[in-house]
Amino acid sequence: MGIFDKLFNQEDKEITSRDLKIALRGVERERRKKQMEIRKLSNKRNETIARLKGARKDNNREEVDFLYEDLQQIKMDQAYARRESKILNLEAIGLKRYVRGLERIEKTSNRGKVRDLMQRVQMSGLDEKLRGSAVDEEAYLDALNATLEDIGMELEDTELMLEEEDPSKAALLAEIDEIIAAEEGGDVDLAVERQHELQERMDRETAGEAAEGF
Repeated sequence: MGIFDKLFNQEDKEITSRDLKIALRGVERERRKKQMEIRKLSNKRNETIARLKGARKDNNREEVDFLYEDLQQIKMDQAYARRESKILNLEAIGLKRYVRGLERIEKTSNRGKVRDLMQRVQMSGLDEKLRGSAVDEEAYLDALNATLEDIGMELEDTELMLEEEDPSKAALLAEIDEIIAAEEGGDVDLAVERQHELQERMDRETAGEAAEGF
């Protein structure tokens, strides 16, 4: 059961802003953990790239193959972690909006509006839009807006940033070779620049994979 179904699909109890604040703290805690995991994976990836470069330089094909496969697994782990982080971020956005909305309703003591909001969320399919084969951010935000229209808490549009590139092994090794060539040619600055560009591109790729899902 998703977080919104769990919170709003309660026939015997009306949701309160306090309930949502408690849930929000839990989501924020999980989001911080996920960000720490992403940083650790990024460090592991950079270390693996450095080892791959060394193995390539030494013409150690067995080690190159092993490290390349390891790098692909790290990329998958990064994509999954970024996807989960994205979901947690969107859940937090929704919970923050609902906290503000319920606080506004609670000031009026209009219990009918609380029940109406609960029914709107139950019918919205918010959890399904986040936990499907791909995270449908646009559909999620549209549905979130629709549940909040009557209390004037609509969200502003949020842009999706997707990158759909997955380089082949040959392309990656070609970039590694360029870095090695720059180092051996004494152009340390160029080697550092190329390695930095490679790391940035891989960051963009894993971010794109997380958004698309698997």
